[in-house]
Amino acid sequence: MSARRKFWILPVVILALLAACSTVPENQQPAEPLPFDLIVTGQMEDLMQYYDALRKQPAADLARVYDKVKQNFVQNKSDANRARLILLLILPNTPFRDTTSALYLLNEWPRDAKPATGLQSFRNLLAALLTEQQRLSNSVDELSLKLKEEQKRTETLQNQIEAIKSMEKNLILREL
Repeated sequence: MSARRKFWILPVVILALLAACSTVPENQQPAEPLPFDLIVTGQMEDLMQYYDALRKQPAADLARVYDKVKQNFVQNKSDANRARLILLLILPNTPFRDTTSALYLLNEWPRDAKPATGLQSFRNLLAALLTEQQRLSNSVDELSLKLKEEQKRTETLQNQIEAIKSMEKNLILREL
């Protein structure tokens, strides 16, 4: 499984764990109120279902959906339209995948003064994951460049070794 794919599984696993943690048996009350709302809201559930439906779409349909959602966001910058566009932009293996734009949309998302909702927490989680993914991607690019440089250096050294061996053979043959 690729590292990039693992980044997209993490939010789903976290949400599932949070939902599982939020159930309290009927006859038992928590000792003190929890500081965070651990119940997955209807809005979050809708987004996760939307993302799941997107993953199952054929590529041709996804391109049309992307164009429509992008157009809807330009006309109406609602939270729902922004979230849909972000989910499309982070969708793996699509020609319109653009984590930089998705991160920009996440960071430019207006922040509410009221306590964080599930959607705001999800936005924060996704922004953190995309930031980390970009950092890792940049590290991979740097390491790939260094590897290519080392491969060229190795090839040059190998050629020099072969040239030295050839000179030694020529010297041995001359002495005979």
